Amino acid sequence: MAEPRTETDWLAKARELAAAFATRAAQHDRDGSFPFENFDDLHQAGFLAMTVPVDKGGHGASLSTFLRVQEELAAGDGSTALAVNMHLIRFGAERESRAFPDRWWDAFCEGAVRHGWLVNTAATEEGLGSPAGGGIPETTATPAGGGWLLAGHKTFTTMAPVLHYFIVMAAIPDAAGGRPSIGNFVVLRDDPGVSIDATWDSLGMRATGSHDLVLDRVTLPSGRLLNRRLAGAADARGAAGLAWFALGVAATTLGVARAARDHAVAFARERTPNDSRTIKDYPGVRTRIARIDLLLQRSRALIFDAARAWETRDAAGMPPLDRVAVAKVDTLNNCIEAVDLAMRVVGGVSLSKRRPIERYYRDVRAALHNPPLEDRALEQLARSALDEPAEAPKAVE
Repeated sequence: MAEPRTETDWLAKARELAAAFATRAAQHDRDGSFPFENFDDLHQAGFLAMTVPVDKGGHGASLSTFLRVQEELAAGDGSTALAVNMHLIRFGAERESRAFPDRWWDAFCEGAVRHGWLVNTAATEEGLGSPAGGGIPETTATPAGGGWLLAGHKTFTTMAPVLHYFIVMAAIPDAAGGRPSIGNFVVLRDDPGVSIDATWDSLGMRATGSHDLVLDRVTLPSGRLLNRRLAGAADARGAAGLAWFALGVAATTLGVARAARDHAVAFARERTPNDSRTIKDYPGVRTRIARIDLLLQRSRALIFDAARAWETRDAAGMPPLDRVAVAKVDTLNNCIEAVDLAMRVVGGVSLSKRRPIERYYRDVRAALHNPPLEDRALEQLARSALDEPAEAPKAVE
């Protein structure tokens, strides 16, 4: 059993780790390298078991605590925070939905607690885009010899350099030629035919290790199938998975924007052009800093309103899942505006690679491409207002 920790304990340790991550972030960003040492630190500090349930040896941190920790970690290094987010949300969502067989749920939990083994989904493909759109993956799982034969190519496999468990989404052909099923399979790093193609060379979040996963006729026993559904049917993890995913990404983005805010504030307090007065006294600077704080506090309020509504299932007013969509969309737009304003405060030197704000400017935009995408989130809100009954999310990866 893990030693009990309060939210205060988690936040204090997260700030300590974030300070260390910040000293390494620029080099990893420049090289596009994976921060192995950050993940060693996270493991040693117990963070990789933070959302694993208590009865499985983890800490059972609540959604709200997890989100506060994500903001703190992201203020040190957005890439590390976004990457570990993908591991931690698997346990948070599965605690609620219980869509995996007991055997694998136990294995995922024990691996995280005892060994620091990481798990993430491998769902996205070049031709498929986001699985939340309801498309059918080109990766296939064909029955063979009492088990399965997997073949395909996955993109955006975050933490690929260190993942132990890959939860791979694949199409299962229908024997009669009808519409295929969608299955989720457990693939291990050392399964024959599994390889990583180091493709990740991105504008932002350059150190997440989100490389391609190549599945070259990977043979799996029958027990590796976690779950399946008909194509077009709702994912059993849909609601819980969407809540943890979307809010985790939003909190991470908030942390990046907060780091940009803090950099701009420190700059404004110290910058003295022509040995006159600091720029913090300039009306334009003061207005921009105030606007940044307004945007970030509004985002924080939305995130934790949605988290509270989800945790308590408070359906008064806007439904919890709709609040999640609002929080994700508005936080992303608020944080992008906030970092843009911070860049204006710092001025032309903000473009320099030797200043971290240039990295924040790029990193804060990354979550625009994580679900729910803005158009789908707005359509979700429109359905709730205009259509009956409201449609459940199809997928969460």
